[in-house]
Amino acid sequence: MLWLPALAPGLIAPDPFFGTSTRELWLQFMGTFNASLGAGTLGWHAMKQAWRLPVWLEPPVPQPQPVRAAA
Repeated sequence: MLWLPALAPGLIAPDPFFGTSTRELWLQFMGTFNASLGAGTLGWHAMKQAWRLPVWLEPPVPQPQPVRAAA
């Protein structure tokens, strides 16, 4: 992230219309990308946790009744 604007400045060229520099555009792009990636990861983990049913919502498992011997 540090060296890419210096190695490939043509990827994000400065635009005199907006008055922004290549470094500023690059930092905005990478900041947006990193925030989106982090939010997506947190959302994915939240969905995985919500998908599992809590223990108190699961139906009770019937216990087998002991068999009495006939006398």
